[in-house]
Amino acid sequence: MTSRHRRGTSSSSQTAYGDPSAKIWGLYLSQAEKIDKEHSDSWTANTDGVLVFSGLFSATVAAFILTSYQSLQPNPSDTTNRLLFQISQQLSALSNGTPMPAQLIPPDKSSFQPTASAVRVNVLWFTSLALSTVCALWATLMQQWTRRYVQAADRPYAPPNRARIHAFFAEGVQKFGLGAAVEMLPGLLHTSFILFYIGLVDFFYNINDIVAHCLLALVALGFLLYVVLSIMPLFYPNSPYQTPLSTVLWFVMEVAPLVKHWLRSQTDVMRERRKRIGEGMRRALEKTAFNLNWQVDARALRWTLNSLDGDRELEEEFLDALPGVFRVSTSQDSQGLRKKMHKAVNSVAHELLATCSTGLLPEPARKQRLTACLGAIWCFRETTNRHCDAIWNQWSQTTNDPWGPLSTEAWAMAASRVMDSDPFIAFRAHCVQAMIAVMWRNGRWYCHRSEASPLLQRQLNASSITIEGYIAGTDHLQLAVAANLLSSMLRLLPLLETGPEMSLRTEIKEILDTMCERLDVSDVPEDLRARFVNGAEVMMVYEVHGVLRDSHRRRAAAAFDIDGPWTKIFSPVYDTISERPSGEIETSSFQT
Repeated sequence: MTSRHRRGTSSSSQTAYGDPSAKIWGLYLSQAEKIDKEHSDSWTANTDGVLVFSGLFSATVAAFILTSYQSLQPNPSDTTNRLLFQISQQLSALSNGTPMPAQLIPPDKSSFQPTASAVRVNVLWFTSLALSTVCALWATLMQQWTRRYVQAADRPYAPPNRARIHAFFAEGVQKFGLGAAVEMLPGLLHTSFILFYIGLVDFFYNINDIVAHCLLALVALGFLLYVVLSIMPLFYPNSPYQTPLSTVLWFVMEVAPLVKHWLRSQTDVMRERRKRIGEGMRRALEKTAFNLNWQVDARALRWTLNSLDGDRELEEEFLDALPGVFRVSTSQDSQGLRKKMHKAVNSVAHELLATCSTGLLPEPARKQRLTACLGAIWCFRETTNRHCDAIWNQWSQTTNDPWGPLSTEAWAMAASRVMDSDPFIAFRAHCVQAMIAVMWRNGRWYCHRSEASPLLQRQLNASSITIEGYIAGTDHLQLAVAANLLSSMLRLLPLLETGPEMSLRTEIKEILDTMCERLDVSDVPEDLRARFVNGAEVMMVYEVHGVLRDSHRRRAAAAFDIDGPWTKIFSPVYDTISERPSGEIETSSFQT
């Protein structure tokens, strides 16, 4: 019965019986079918291999046994040879006239004793043959049991009944260890193989020592390699080499500490270890992979990117999915991934961004690719810096740098990153969205007002009516954007620069000076003026400090040149401070 037919049966059964639980049981069955298929395919593949190998190996062992078993019984040719020798002696005596030798008595078969070597060789080889044939029979039975389980759990009943039948037989498979029984087959076959070679070495020691020594060296080397491969997974969990002996050794290593925990009455630790043993070696190795650090993820992602071999569509899909990796990673893992991935992503993003400016892509495909590239760019400080610089370079003239697209996609992507957990990326996001917004208002690039308005509402946290009012004013929108940028920077700069370092603060001042250079603040409405930044806060963040006393007067000593066009978006700051008679401080403002 096909899966499509089963789904149809489930739906029709739900309709016919009106069972509201059919949906959840259908979900159970769909998950169970996936697991059953995985297990049955694995069990069938294992048993198929055992059947083929055991058949060939049994034929080989049987050929050697045909020679060796004869050493366990008297050889008739030995008696014949002895009789012929006696006759020859008698004839020689008659011709020479010498006394006749004593008559030869044929040996009694019941008194025959095979050699110890012959017994050992035949015991080893017959045991090997028996194990090999038992493995073949066991593999055949396993395939029958697997088919029986799959058929029993896949009956054409309503979903609740099918689920109950499946759960019943699945519990039996788990309880009686069908999977463990399949795993035992290779172990028995390997044991059969080892016994055969031990017997072969013993067999040749009775024939030729040189051949036996050479064979013994090869067998010992092979056995040593087998042991090494068996213990490798215990010390290197990602080792692909594993034998049936590996599971036995792992079990011993896990069980041994239980004695120590039992003597110390550590019941909780014993419970956890018993649970780990019950889950098996495979599950324990998987948990080891779960607990690995970000370096494995970085290698996997870089391998994925390298394996795409320049397929632009797959590379676009990779870049589109990349930001999700950093959303689910811890802070430490995220930083490590960013350091390892930025160079590879930088080169791929550059190639894809270049295709977005050729005009060869359809508009929907271009927007989709540009959004995917921008999403990946904003994951790394290095690529974010490059993107921000490319946007800023287009302030006064158009460039062909694909890293600086003036578009709603770049604007929206920057707006989505202003609350990034990395303060530097949030810093750059504020800069980019402010620059794109002001360049749009200045006519450096075009998009319809209906597209720009939602982005401005989100950026300035204002209503559509307020935004329309700013756009209607001469320089009101530019002032609002610049004031919003400065307000955001005053929050982020102390997180990014401490001490005498002033590079980012200088950069922000240069950007704001350029934005505010030609802006008119003579007719600013009150709601817009309320967005202006407190000048005292700017002085504090920019470390404009140092109060010097000079004959009862004080003057500000600035460690930073605060003058410039950007002071247009400050609230008034204070230049002189005089003491009142009552001891209060009186201040006088200067024109900004």
